[in-house]
Amino acid sequence: MFRTRVEEERFACYKCEEELVFEVKVARLDTCPNCGSYLHSCRNCRFWSPSAHNQCIENQGEFIRDREAGNFCGHFSFRVIGDDSAAEELDSAKARLDALFGGGAPASGASASSAPQSPEDAARARLDALFKK
Repeated sequence: MFRTRVEEERFACYKCEEELVFEVKVARLDTCPNCGSYLHSCRNCRFWSPSAHNQCIENQGEFIRDREAGNFCGHFSFRVIGDDSAAEELDSAKARLDALFGGGAPASGASASSAPQSPEDAARARLDALFKK
């Protein structure tokens, strides 16, 4: 798969979101000039996903205990700004949950003039409505 570059790819630190410019490949112990966090870390990698097994969507990647530390992963590829598949995956999962559990709509029988409920009470009301209790 070939990707043509219409514009230059841009990169940013996961921690401080400072935009970074690379003249050479990122080494294991390179750090962000703004916040000092490691750049060659899982959190900066395009394969990092908090919802995936081992938090990595690269199925051949080794287990790495500290996702924010510099590491030797051979699959590391710096995440491009605007190419945030992890955020899209999270939004998709939230949308599926909302569809399954009613999307936070008020429980049947609740009036608009009633006092605002705590999140726990609202969740309980939706659960009761789901099981017709």
